[in-house]
Amino acid sequence: MTSRLRIGNLWGIPLFLDYTWFPAALLLVLSYGVVPAVGLFLSLLAHELAHSLVARAYGVRVSSITLFIFGGMAAIEREVPRPLGAFWVALAGPLLSLGLFVLFSVAGAWAGPGSPLTSMLASLAAINLVIALFNLLPGLPLDGGQMLKAAIWGWTGDRQKGMLWAARAGQGVGWGLVGLGLVVVFLGSLNGLWTGLIGLFILNSARRYEQYAQLQRVLARLKAADVMSRRFRVVDAGMSLREFVDRYLIPASLQPETAGGVQEVYFAEEDGRYRGLVRPELLNDIERSQWDHLTLKAILKPMEQLQGVREETPIVQVIQMMGQAESRRVLVFTPSGAIAGLIDRGDVVAVAARELGVTLPKEVVQRVRESEEWPPGFQVEESLVGEGSPSLSWPGSTDTPSQD
Repeated sequence: MTSRLRIGNLWGIPLFLDYTWFPAALLLVLSYGVVPAVGLFLSLLAHELAHSLVARAYGVRVSSITLFIFGGMAAIEREVPRPLGAFWVALAGPLLSLGLFVLFSVAGAWAGPGSPLTSMLASLAAINLVIALFNLLPGLPLDGGQMLKAAIWGWTGDRQKGMLWAARAGQGVGWGLVGLGLVVVFLGSLNGLWTGLIGLFILNSARRYEQYAQLQRVLARLKAADVMSRRFRVVDAGMSLREFVDRYLIPASLQPETAGGVQEVYFAEEDGRYRGLVRPELLNDIERSQWDHLTLKAILKPMEQLQGVREETPIVQVIQMMGQAESRRVLVFTPSGAIAGLIDRGDVVAVAARELGVTLPKEVVQRVRESEEWPPGFQVEESLVGEGSPSLSWPGSTDTPSQD
């Protein structure tokens, strides 16, 4: 069930209202009236549109704009790949809000003092000034934090370092607003509660940005050899299909770790050389009466047809490859073409978590392994992926495979 309501479309960008927006809007109407509430709605929408249109000018797709209880959010498909462009996308919202502040202030001065129109224009000017100044606070997830991130990124050449520093600054902003809210409440105004809630929202968002940045830095330094496992078996290519089923497939199907549908991996060898990947699913195309007479060679995918990566391949390329091929596993080859290991989602997540000082339970890793999607945060950024295809074909090998 979706938690937001679509209300329209602007310049091809879908507009949504999160359901948390409705109680906030009602509270604003009851506290300040209809005009300020509508003015805030339109001002936030204009602010997010500014971000969106500048992002589109840089060739980045904007999938939606959503207004929620604490403001608005433009869902940008990916970040502009250059720090200067990312800086301008972040600055566009506050610049537009400041422009609206000037516009409404000038219009209010032109309308003259004392009229209802002047009061309305003054309210709209104040709303946009607050939106602009608040969003310029230098900490993620605010626009000022995005600008700080882009500036550090441009200075150091390290996007993750920019995100990490800006996220930590955002936590400082969040704690500051929480503290300010407590002081305001202590002084007798319940407005401090709202300030404190906004501070908590910023604090939690900044922590998520920090966790994401740390994860991306870990992924950027991992290689395939750091993550791969040797959870595969090497069997005799001359073994009959019947013996293979009785000796390997039936016992494996009774194991808890394979009950979820993730099959074991088998490679066949003959005369000390890998001959191919055993494909048990091909057994369904062969009459059972033939299983005693045919060998594993009947259900092999030859080594020269296999795709995989080298041990030194960056793990970000492996993640990208798995996403493109929608494969649960990637083969890892030694320089001479032997099978060095396998990588699946569970391997990547478990090693990344360990690098971050977290040991995941086996049950969690198994669920990730059986899943067809990556957990949040493992979607690799384009800036981390090197040029060229991450996949390669088996180059041939005379290495002797190790027997299971």
